[in-house]
Amino acid sequence: MSSERRVSIAPAEEPLPEMDQDEMNTHRSEDTRSPRRHGDKPSTVNIGRKDGGDKLQNILPEDTYKKVYDKSPHSVFVQLDELFSKADGESEWKEKARWIKYEEDVEEGAHRWGKPHVASLSFHSLLNLRRCLETGVVLLDLEEKDLPGVAYRVVESMVESQLIDEDDKPVVMRSLLLRHKHVHDEKGFRFSIGGRKHASYTSLQNMADQRRRRSSHALPMDRSERKKSSTVAMDMKEVEYLASAVINGSQEDMKRGHNDPILKRIPEDAEATTVLVGSVGFLEQPTIAFIRLAQGIFMPSITEVPIPVRFMFILLGPRDADLDYHEVGRSISTLMSNPTFHSIAYKADDRRELLSGINEFLDDSIVLPPGDWERQALLPFDELRAKSDMIRKRKKEALERKRTATETEKSPIDEKQALLEAEKGSPPPKEPDDPLSRTGRLFGGVIRDIKRRYPFYVSDFTDALNGQCAAATIFMYFAALSSAITFGGLLAEKTHGQIGISETLVFTCAGGVLFALLSGQPMMITGATGPLLLLDDALSSFCRSNGFDFLAARMYCGIWMIVIAVCVASVEGSVAVKKITRFTEDIFAFLISLIFIGEPVTSIINVYRAHPLGVDYCAQNESAVLPPPTINGTNSDNSTIVTPTPSVKILPQPNTALFCTMLTLSTFIIAYYLRIFRNGKFLGRSARRALGDFGVPIAIILMVGVSCLVPVWTETLRVPAGLSPTADRSWLVPANPGLETIPFWAALVMVLPALMVYIIVFMETHIAELIVDKPERRLKKGSGFHMDIVIMSVVNAVCGMFGAPWQCVATVRSVSHVSALTVMSTTHAPGEKPYIVEVKEQRLTGLLVAILCGISVLASGWLRLVPMAVLFGVFLYMGISALGGIQFWDRFILLFKPVKHHPQIPYVRRVPSLKMHLYTLIQLAGICLLYAVKSSQFSLALPFFLVMMVPLRMSFVYLFTPLQLRALDGAQKDIDNDDEPDFYEEAPLP
Repeated sequence: MSSERRVSIAPAEEPLPEMDQDEMNTHRSEDTRSPRRHGDKPSTVNIGRKDGGDKLQNILPEDTYKKVYDKSPHSVFVQLDELFSKADGESEWKEKARWIKYEEDVEEGAHRWGKPHVASLSFHSLLNLRRCLETGVVLLDLEEKDLPGVAYRVVESMVESQLIDEDDKPVVMRSLLLRHKHVHDEKGFRFSIGGRKHASYTSLQNMADQRRRRSSHALPMDRSERKKSSTVAMDMKEVEYLASAVINGSQEDMKRGHNDPILKRIPEDAEATTVLVGSVGFLEQPTIAFIRLAQGIFMPSITEVPIPVRFMFILLGPRDADLDYHEVGRSISTLMSNPTFHSIAYKADDRRELLSGINEFLDDSIVLPPGDWERQALLPFDELRAKSDMIRKRKKEALERKRTATETEKSPIDEKQALLEAEKGSPPPKEPDDPLSRTGRLFGGVIRDIKRRYPFYVSDFTDALNGQCAAATIFMYFAALSSAITFGGLLAEKTHGQIGISETLVFTCAGGVLFALLSGQPMMITGATGPLLLLDDALSSFCRSNGFDFLAARMYCGIWMIVIAVCVASVEGSVAVKKITRFTEDIFAFLISLIFIGEPVTSIINVYRAHPLGVDYCAQNESAVLPPPTINGTNSDNSTIVTPTPSVKILPQPNTALFCTMLTLSTFIIAYYLRIFRNGKFLGRSARRALGDFGVPIAIILMVGVSCLVPVWTETLRVPAGLSPTADRSWLVPANPGLETIPFWAALVMVLPALMVYIIVFMETHIAELIVDKPERRLKKGSGFHMDIVIMSVVNAVCGMFGAPWQCVATVRSVSHVSALTVMSTTHAPGEKPYIVEVKEQRLTGLLVAILCGISVLASGWLRLVPMAVLFGVFLYMGISALGGIQFWDRFILLFKPVKHHPQIPYVRRVPSLKMHLYTLIQLAGICLLYAVKSSQFSLALPFFLVMMVPLRMSFVYLFTPLQLRALDGAQKDIDNDDEPDFYEEAPLP
């Protein structure tokens, strides 16, 4: 039969046109006996040459005229249709399930798809499926161009294999050509203007239905009734009419819009597998066919989406057969959606390879015994997969041992010669371009960073011209502004007003602009951070106790930082960041979280001390109503005009403490629960992400509004007007008095606090860059470990000259920035987690965020409305939210839990409980030591003691095995919602 022609349906008594008897035989199986009737297994029908093969065979050898088909595996979309009888007695195919990766079932009544899930199959249905493939028809590389042609070839092969009688051909074929009904065909209350496009197919189907009703052999027909008829004539004209309806309807369906939401989730090269199962009344035994077409053909009348059909599985049988048609259909559908089996199905040359694929599928499957099990009693999926991998590994090793035992051993000389030839012929492996590997040259790391990153400089601006970057700029501006206000306000309190919000905003702008323009990884966001705030607090106390000018001391620290950074960069010292393990990160992160939680608690206690609660609020208010007034003049009736003096200390207020407590807790609750709401199920994904990402700005704005509406006095931010510094001084530190308070020896000693600041900047910058540059984020333009730390040191030297807070890469803001610029997949399979398509790597968003923060200093009038209690709530939120990403905190909680309640996570399953607790207690001792240092007069030495945690961790090789240490130093805990990638981590350093 020619592959170019449409199948012409003719009565079985007439010979097929353009086909001789030899060619007919080539399409028959080698064994024409039915396995159910005679016990013989029919061989696979493999159709693989053109018509007219006899003439071609006389000219060319057999190997030269045989066709070559595309057997490379494609992505697979599987659709399961079942045969149903309607109320009027007619039948139709109805879509019941589909597979892209996971199974989706149709929810009856609602006419919608259920939740995607992993298909659970019964072992009995898999055995029935294997039996079906053993006894049914298998047609491989079938050359047809439409559904009627495929159906005709299938029923011919069924007759040849004696699976059906000759008089069953028309009814079986009519069954295969019945109309298909899909879920998205249910219109509901929606109006469709394009409904007339189905007119051709529908009218032809209706005409065929009318002919079928007039026929004495209408479907479905019981077998006993057919035998009572005097003659069983093959009404092939009716089948021809139905076939033409299918062809014309398919051509019309090609023009109309299909189910676009699911179509975009199917890969472009996908081919469909159609599974047709159902029970009928005119067959005595089940009849099965597995078809692989030579090339995919479009069958829009069958498939839900217009993609080519490559595979078909047909199972029809009597209603009383010991066979669950639905479960067998689910079994073959699940196998075809399995990458391993459908790869075998594409490449199989005969029936045996398909059966071998089922055997392999069964070998890799895990059977759950029946019973009333609790979900918590099931092993984790990772452990089940590990068991399956071990079974496969043992099987592979056994086969390898068997193969090794049977093959002839090579002589040692031959093996040595083969190794020498292989080594000589193969080029040496190329070393990976690891940014943290040494080059061995002076400033080699910085030079390599420049060569790797700067060729993309122009594209760093052109790639930012899109809507996603604009949205990320707005989001990051509010995140950076709220952090700058929070740290600036607290810094003004810690430094007694010498550094405040003005300096923080202006030099967040200056440092951000410089870093965005010159850095090797411009995706990171810079600004003031908590650890640097602690060092400024410690340095301020040290300077006051020794009579040094605080700003002058910071200037010398900034100059020393450049010297230290250049020296470290010259010897590629940034590679030392690989020595910083999870042990040290958790200690530092928990210490910062503990300080952030303690700071608002301490501040609220101080508010209660300054404004104690009184028994009689009225009496308290009268005793502390106003400071001494000043006389400004008189009005027209000679009454005196008085105003309070703002410089006088405010007397205790009766409601201030309670109101500050409410503002702090309300700010924390709103920000924290909006973050949780981001992971919830209410609203859409975009709305949830927006509310979660802007949780802190929303909480600040709401509480500032409440503070303005409630007439209770609270302490607010001290922000000078315009661009003037917070204190009464000049911007440039050398232009102010104070340098004379620091002698020459003290200027040299400032190298020690400068080294402490550099250690913090080094750790925070490199840890943030390691998180941002993780391989799964798919960044393509490279990083700048060696260059970025030098740039940050230059920024801090400038900050020291102008009396501004220290700057470094802010981990939380940097991870949020990368997340906002990440393009997630919208074409993933239903039920599958979205994956990263790309990240918009550019410099413009960081540059604009920095500039907007600098402009915000002009809004000093609005900033003076923000109560300090609101900032305490933000600090409480930062501290508590950071605990969720610290593994030490999770293990610390396990100290108080019985072993039976420990979760099934790697460091619990792979490390003995006593050793796990020992590891936790050592970390706890380190945290207590660091907190004691922080609270003592030696608080400036905190970074030094933190660095000492690195050699302490290296000594653990004598206490723990390498496997235990790998489990304890595992990946960060995920915080993102279920529709986000699982590697966005809660940064440990707020």
